[in-house]
Amino acid sequence: MNLSIDIGNTQIKFGLFIKDELKEVLQGGDIEQLLDKCKIKNAIISKTGSNDEIEYKLKQRKINTLFLSQSLKLPIKIEYKTPETLGADRIAGSVGAKSLFPENNVLKIDFGTCITYDFINKENQYPGGAISPGMMMRFKALHNYTAKLPLIDPMQFASFELTGTDTATSILSGVINGIKEEATGIINQYETRFGSLKVVATGGDAGLFVTLLKSEIFARPYLVLEGLNRILNYNL
Repeated sequence: MNLSIDIGNTQIKFGLFIKDELKEVLQGGDIEQLLDKCKIKNAIISKTGSNDEIEYKLKQRKINTLFLSQSLKLPIKIEYKTPETLGADRIAGSVGAKSLFPENNVLKIDFGTCITYDFINKENQYPGGAISPGMMMRFKALHNYTAKLPLIDPMQFASFELTGTDTATSILSGVINGIKEEATGIINQYETRFGSLKVVATGGDAGLFVTLLKSEIFARPYLVLEGLNRILNYNL
């Protein structure tokens, strides 16, 4: 059994795989209990945050462990001009998205803390993408960098109208519709420049924006874990 570990800034996700099939996803929890429960043979770690305990426990159990970086052998060709600055989550998500549509141009959108756009062409080349502030980052910025604007919780609203009728709904409209139009515009620009493509969405806010966007989008909540496992198998 393979173990994919995504160590983010705010949470840790574990993905248990048998070959290419995702069997179970765990968020947080005790790595010791997981290793006692499951017979893990190989593991791979993507690190945005840090957790020395996980690395120590895997080493203690003598589990073959890889650490994702641009220097690892990858099933896509990285052509980013500064590969050393490319986030491991962007690499893993791009590999996961491309594995779903190996013959197509693919645009991966991660609606997370930041919104990242990553493009992989038909030739399996990754030239790069774009990074913009995520939904909650935008709400917090409006609150923190102004004197009177409130901090908005989008989960308290049933709908997102174009025209806000008070300060709260005006902020809601600006952020939600702004992200919607941003994503729509970027998808359209890629289609204009490169022709047809598949769009794959992931990240904590993907569920909201996939329903709002008019383009056909494939939602994969565990895309980073799937990409990590793909990279792990590629290196075994």
